[in-house]
Amino acid sequence: MSDAAINPAAAAGFARGAGDYEKARPSYAPEAIALIARTADLGPARRVLDLAAGTGKLTRQLVPTGADLVAVEPVAEMRATLAELCPGVEILDGTAESIPLPDHSVDAVTVAQAFHWFDAPSALREINRVLKPERTLVLMWNVRDERVPWVKAFTELLVARSGGRPYTPYHSIDETAGEAMTGDFVADIGAAGLFGAVSHAEFANPQRTSPEGVVARAASTSFVAALPEARRVALLDEVRELIATHADTAGRDELVFPHTTWVWWCRTI
Repeated sequence: MSDAAINPAAAAGFARGAGDYEKARPSYAPEAIALIARTADLGPARRVLDLAAGTGKLTRQLVPTGADLVAVEPVAEMRATLAELCPGVEILDGTAESIPLPDHSVDAVTVAQAFHWFDAPSALREINRVLKPERTLVLMWNVRDERVPWVKAFTELLVARSGGRPYTPYHSIDETAGEAMTGDFVADIGAAGLFGAVSHAEFANPQRTSPEGVVARAASTSFVAALPEARRVALLDEVRELIATHADTAGRDELVFPHTTWVWWCRTI
């Protein structure tokens, strides 16, 4: 499948940044994986589609459930890394809007760190098509805690120097209540009329890393990786300078990058 079928920034950025993505992105909170396994009733008798699987960050965490896994990913460089790290998992070229699986062929669909890239109405119709009746769709994200000053500065730097995110931000936190605020995707699910009520849970997921790990995290961001080389290198140097000079990070060899794993799930009706 041509990368032209997906957002150009995603196609270019994730192709270029696959190595940084694998190296720098956190896994998902173990409690979130346990929740998925429980709510979707995963096990050896179940077939699970990990959609837009990337390098297999979530795919690998689902392997111990014993479910039969199939990963769909449109970017060739991501698929290559996924194949190395997830031997035995069926891997297919495809998009959320054109899933290469038969009708009613899977018991659960998981989408990690990706739904914000989808054409939501089209993707939800396809997800509903491949899911069996009364089975589970799971959406999840690792979200940076931007209430932490250096993390907020990191995000603001990436957005300012890159020209902004090429998608509607999916992550927002109520500054007063400290709670996750749902994105437009929840309204999209309701508008589709194909799924029941959406439930939500969140779990702390701090990531231990290094200053260069934070730089790699910046490099793994699709819209940063897609920049012309000179701008990309200059931005990464600014990230190094931020970490070297910010009061909360200066002089530290090890950092804790605060994340929360957010999970939303619903069932076909």
